[in-house]
Amino acid sequence: MADIGIKVFIDNPPVELTAYLEPEIPAKTYVLYDQRWIIGWAQILTHPTGEYELAYLQVVPEYRGKGYARDLVLFALYEYEVDQIYAMTVIPDFYTKLGFKYVELPSFVDYTNLGCQSCDIPKCKALIFNKPTDLIRYGAEQKYFQKYKELISGRNFMGSELSYVNELTWTYAENIYLLDLDGYLFLVAYPYADAPFSVICPYQSIPDAVLDKYFARLRELNIKRLKYLGTTARLILEGYSGKAELKIQEDRDNFDYLYKVKDFAEFPGADFASKRNRLKKFLRSNSGGEIIQYKPELKEDFFNFARQKFTEMDVDVISEEVLRLGLEQDLYQGFMVRIGKMDIGLLLYSELNPKTVIVHFELIDESYDGVAQFMNNHLGQMLTGKYLFINREQDLGIPGLRKSKLSYNPYRLIRKYGVEI
Repeated sequence: MADIGIKVFIDNPPVELTAYLEPEIPAKTYVLYDQRWIIGWAQILTHPTGEYELAYLQVVPEYRGKGYARDLVLFALYEYEVDQIYAMTVIPDFYTKLGFKYVELPSFVDYTNLGCQSCDIPKCKALIFNKPTDLIRYGAEQKYFQKYKELISGRNFMGSELSYVNELTWTYAENIYLLDLDGYLFLVAYPYADAPFSVICPYQSIPDAVLDKYFARLRELNIKRLKYLGTTARLILEGYSGKAELKIQEDRDNFDYLYKVKDFAEFPGADFASKRNRLKKFLRSNSGGEIIQYKPELKEDFFNFARQKFTEMDVDVISEEVLRLGLEQDLYQGFMVRIGKMDIGLLLYSELNPKTVIVHFELIDESYDGVAQFMNNHLGQMLTGKYLFINREQDLGIPGLRKSKLSYNPYRLIRKYGVEI
């Protein structure tokens, strides 16, 4: 499922789906893509009665039987910011397996309607999905959002997944919620095409009584794994004396790479000799190059360059949507590299904590040898005197990416752990 992505449209779905969707009722439309090809869709309608309905679910024939409809429905249910969503269906078993319950007909149903008449009315069932009410959509309530930001910043935590910027943008793909238990915040996520998981925020300690409530709530939510735990969270769990049985495992593919700003600004010593040489070669060959600093009025230029590179790299549309959300909310700083009229590189970052920035996107035209070294060197020079470290996130277990990140001689790796409950 690595190439399958999803986009969300508010009242303006792709024109090629016009004949398949509701034309009159306000709706959010969820569209599945295989690379850039539409392979499935669904809508959540806002009825005049104040009720919400999941409708017009469809997957094209050649993609059926692979779980795409299930994943699309679950994503839509947790992405939509209401607690109750109805479904009318002649295949109720599909929905009950996803947590829907049978109910009486909602008030928006009118069997005399032509749309209803085209279906098999005697077999049509009404069901409802009730989302847990104690889950707080990340970013939806300012007091919790501010509390989370202060927690991350105050701990000088280095892990990229808990960056408040990453949470704001990647909640699009992972449906991230906050769970407040006795004043302690935990993350709960319902990602597209993957099992739900939870994350323990970077507290120095958590009482066993709070952890007891936490694991009891996870059981009720049918969440069986934790992800992206730092070393302190691992130690907290190792000291936990409650009843939950936990299997803690190192998650090497999600280790973050942490570098010194000074090393990027100077490329010092023998360890960086190859980086210096490629940088010098780039500067000799591209003396007319310029740096275009990011500012909000240039977001379209930055997005268009990134979208072009994503298309060339066959990156799914989820990363594209994450970038778009970050640009729309002005969450990033950074720059593009331009040679003549050609944009050849892009780098976007944000503050992770007062000592550290995190690089979210780094895209280059590989036909320009040395542009990656040029961008990282420029980033180091920009940040000198302001920050000490640069977090360039994980390698995801991709051999070429791991080799590249290691070649920049990281100051250290930020260890991560996963837990099976």
